[in-house]
Amino acid sequence: MHSASQPHSRPTFSTAGLILLMSACGSLSGQGVLRPTAQLTDVRLVRSVSVQIRLFSAAKDLVVPYCGEGEGGTEALCNLPTHLEREVRQGWQRVGLRTKDAVLGGVPAEKWKFRIIPAGHWRDFSFWFPRDDFAIEQGPRLRVVVDAWPDEQSMRSGGPAIRLASSAFACP
Repeated sequence: MHSASQPHSRPTFSTAGLILLMSACGSLSGQGVLRPTAQLTDVRLVRSVSVQIRLFSAAKDLVVPYCGEGEGGTEALCNLPTHLEREVRQGWQRVGLRTKDAVLGGVPAEKWKFRIIPAGHWRDFSFWFPRDDFAIEQGPRLRVVVDAWPDEQSMRSGGPAIRLASSAFACP
């Protein structure tokens, strides 16, 4: 409270300080309540390829790791136990990353979810990859190779995988 004998002083803010304060606090309502805000930090065009793949378990159950949900609600295969191969004269060769210093990240094995495919049954999964991150050129045919295991324990311990290779496809 100001008395009549004291001059009324106003706090002063620089324009930059005021903008910084408003950015940090967000919008205030008439009652002094903070409001949620949204700020764009990056916008990109991402060219990714989506593959729908059906895995079949023949004589024994298969355990297949997945790391989320893909298009249409199918489970999305984890990218660490799944890879791409390109057809070459000598057969099939794993597709590398376009940049030599790049590292493919992914969900660590201890956090994988898994789906059991009972013997004699199939299950649909999705797999997507950013085309520009991989050394993929027009022309060679590709296939998806998925690692599966006979049980959860062998999957978690890094036991020998059962490799399932899709049919070949041309990259769009």
